[in-house]
Amino acid sequence: MAPINLDLSVKECLDSYPQSLPVFQSFGFHDFDSPQVQEKLGPFLKLRTLLKFKNIDADTFLDRINTAVVTSESPTPTTAADIHTAQPTLLALLPCGLKVSLNNALQSFAEELAANKTPLAYLAEGNVNHELSYYPYIDSVESVDELPDLILSSDINAFYHHRFVERFVEPGHFVSVNGPMAPHMQDVDFADPRGHYTMFCGNALVLVHVKDVRPELEAPKAWQDLLEEKYNKSIIMRGQEDFFCSGVLVPFYRLFGSEAIPKLAASVCDGMHPSQMVKMIDTRSDNCPPFFIMPWFFAHKIKAKERIDILFPEEGAFISPVQLLVKKEKREALSTVVDFLMSRSLHQHCSDNFFPSPHPEVVPNLPEGKKLFWIGWDFIYTNDLEQVKSEIGATFTKEYLRTGGG
Repeated sequence: MAPINLDLSVKECLDSYPQSLPVFQSFGFHDFDSPQVQEKLGPFLKLRTLLKFKNIDADTFLDRINTAVVTSESPTPTTAADIHTAQPTLLALLPCGLKVSLNNALQSFAEELAANKTPLAYLAEGNVNHELSYYPYIDSVESVDELPDLILSSDINAFYHHRFVERFVEPGHFVSVNGPMAPHMQDVDFADPRGHYTMFCGNALVLVHVKDVRPELEAPKAWQDLLEEKYNKSIIMRGQEDFFCSGVLVPFYRLFGSEAIPKLAASVCDGMHPSQMVKMIDTRSDNCPPFFIMPWFFAHKIKAKERIDILFPEEGAFISPVQLLVKKEKREALSTVVDFLMSRSLHQHCSDNFFPSPHPEVVPNLPEGKKLFWIGWDFIYTNDLEQVKSEIGATFTKEYLRTGGG
């Protein structure tokens, strides 16, 4: 029997060698106890990536699996030569507001492809589903061949960290498929000038004012206003315990410098998921603050519209990016999938759901006179965003807790 090799995906290994599951467990990989994780995340993780993630000696791991297979009383498993090792095509880690609708669109598209005998292997998951999160493994990837051919992801995530940029982006492994930008995205230079990242859409973050809470406190006109002492402990933003949204913290740092971070922390009274913010406003919770920083999509989910104003601060609603990585060597072979992802109809759907799209043929719904703010590519390429996020996150959390947040 051919030995199991490191280029197998976790799912291929577990499907073909079910005796290997106790070995995974013995090395601490308990996420794969779940059939859902095996089925969804398993195809996207090579064994070599998984082992490097926990700094486990590959020979020891493979020897343990081979021993388990040989000593098992189960039927003889499929040999490595018989295992189908096709790379899954599309990994989509989506913002909550787009997960259901884009997953439905992907499912319909995949069914059409399957009918034409060209199946599409994909995973579409919410960006906050930690059980199925791909991000922890990114720093363990050594070869571009370990990555899916197309990666759709959201937020200022690990795909912008210097290690990933230096290893995979700057060498030219990914190519942008953006065409001309819609005017509101061209105005903020949303397109990657180096031609690596495809900018799919933006998750616009706005300020929601609950008018009947502390009515004596005037609504801010600019993001900078929130740094004033009068707004202390008056804001809820996305976050929990020691994590707060980089889509808010990084733009504040970009605009106002490191000294703005503790001031913002003093103004934040709590962190929660945007869906919880909506519920807090609609149920007229006693501890509801006057201001919320939330995605524009969720702001429009608030039913008690008479209570609120949706504010676009003078600097512009912050854009938390949704980006597509397209392997350069697979661009032509996957043109049908890429064309679907960049189609006018799909991007009109994004825009209609308050995710500003760069597609030039999409009818925008940005309010008259309002604008967007993007941190900019010079900032992205000249800063290690992993380090930036770590430093400002620690500063924010320390001051947030010191001033009575939570």
